[in-house]
Amino acid sequence: MIPVVAGSRALPMIPPTGMAIAALTVMLWLIWSDTVRASRSPAVLYAVRVALFVIVAGILVLNRVRYPFLFSATATVLVVVVALVGAGGAVYFARRLVKRASN
Repeated sequence: MIPVVAGSRALPMIPPTGMAIAALTVMLWLIWSDTVRASRSPAVLYAVRVALFVIVAGILVLNRVRYPFLFSATATVLVVVVALVGAGGAVYFARRLVKRASN
């Protein structure tokens, strides 16, 4: 039986493992697409990406802390990986933002 969030009889929409894999896929795709792009993106886009990486990683960590019974060992490892990629991606795009602003 799959555990559910207290006060709800419905199953979770997407399992934590699926959410972590989806977030990791999008984060890595954003980093990859920025590295192969010849032209620079607007500064506001870099700021949005920094916020996106921090928020998504934070939400996954917060869910892991609030609902530990929903996370298997694999899901927990994926959340840690997403948090590390999120922090690294935020730093990467913040450096690009600062570099763009200084030019």
